[in-house]
Amino acid sequence: MFAVSAEPTQAFVDAIALRLTADNDAKHPQSLRSLLGGTMKVYAHLSEIARVAYPYVVLGRRGLDRHAGAMSLPGANVTLQLDGWSNYKGPYEMARILSRVSVLLERHPLVVTGFSPVDSSLTCELSEVFDEPDEDKPGSWLYHGVQRWTAEIHEAA
Repeated sequence: MFAVSAEPTQAFVDAIALRLTADNDAKHPQSLRSLLGGTMKVYAHLSEIARVAYPYVVLGRRGLDRHAGAMSLPGANVTLQLDGWSNYKGPYEMARILSRVSVLLERHPLVVTGFSPVDSSLTCELSEVFDEPDEDKPGSWLYHGVQRWTAEIHEAA
């Protein structure tokens, strides 16, 4: 059991969100903000009735597996799924966005407030783009990008 006031899941999600939204240089054509159409469209949640211009990314499903820890410190493997949607003609736009997310997250230390991530444990377990019907526009397709990120996080010593 973690002795701190919260499990590491939300702190992990907050750290990922901070890293992604910090890439907001609209003048740099490869920044996440530029790839998302000039506006930082990274959301923690969107209701089913929300109308948001494509493309965008949602910090989606989260998970926690407590079978980690070392040197008598409680630990867990924390998982976050990122979901992105594009209505571009083909998977190219969403693939570029996911590629930029990978550049921002892989091999960089992640600061998780109140916890200690294990060095180099932040890993992308899955990255894929697939098409699916646009329920709001019959006959149209969306491109759904999914990445699942995981990291081993211990209670701060």
